[in-house]
Amino acid sequence: MRVLVTGGDGFIGQYLVNNLLQRGDHVHVLDNNITSTPRIIHENLTRVKGDVCDILEILPDYSPNVIVHLASVAIPKLYMEQPDLVIRPNVFGTHEVCKLAEKYSTRIIFASSSEVYGSIIDDSAIGTAISESDSSISSLLSARTPYATAKKMGEEIIRSFTQKGHSACSVRLFNVVGPNMDSAVIGYGRVIPNFVEAIRDSKPLTIYGNGEQTRCFLWIEDAVTALVNLIDYGGELPDAINVGHPQQISILSLANKFQEFSNADVDIIFSPKLPDEPKHRCPDISLAISMLNWQPTLDLDEIIYRVLDGD
Repeated sequence: MRVLVTGGDGFIGQYLVNNLLQRGDHVHVLDNNITSTPRIIHENLTRVKGDVCDILEILPDYSPNVIVHLASVAIPKLYMEQPDLVIRPNVFGTHEVCKLAEKYSTRIIFASSSEVYGSIIDDSAIGTAISESDSSISSLLSARTPYATAKKMGEEIIRSFTQKGHSACSVRLFNVVGPNMDSAVIGYGRVIPNFVEAIRDSKPLTIYGNGEQTRCFLWIEDAVTALVNLIDYGGELPDAINVGHPQQISILSLANKFQEFSNADVDIIFSPKLPDEPKHRCPDISLAISMLNWQPTLDLDEIIYRVLDGD
């Protein structure tokens, strides 16, 4: 199989590319390398440096069986300062990807995000699992909205593509984590790499807000398994599918676990939260379980041990 991976040199991209190469696929990577570095070398791997918005000019005659569209900055500090870093690849880039896919009847797997659900109102101590059909509650023109809005628009473009009779799916990823996450840009929205970096530097663990907000974390290899299952799925794909781990934890409890598991003598400090911070964000993964026969394999404790060890 020929698979084109946009953003294939990024965190998720490299794990996915390795998986595809190991099973014998031919992979072509398109990446602008703004926040990534090419590392994989393989006889079945080709790559080109460029902007996904120019994909028709860069790859006019390339006919993949599947396009996995991962290209996008996912670091809040960067896209809050430069919204075009998420608007261009997720909106204009997705539009161009669809043009290429339409030309060759290619399936598209679009990497969306749990951010599309916005700040769902939920004042309970533990969040209610969010299903793909739940509504989104979003603010306008805030620090968080460029990423969420761009992903929503990307999903609409993908849905328009499928309404023309093509095969595609938007994958709503929930906090994918693992070794080798980029820690060069730390700050709000990067809690796992922030904590790992703080432990290694013997610095305090910073929590934004009061730490009562809960999140769910998915091991990178589990995320890749779901993506590969979607690549291979023989039936009609849904418009969108949640891929995440339903195990919830408060950010304060997460910090406590990092202290305990690392045996590090570091404090916890609190910084102001940003507006529109959702209190909870937990995925309902019943669709992924029933359709793909997929569910996470690693729980949070094992994830923490592995990211601290770098394995």
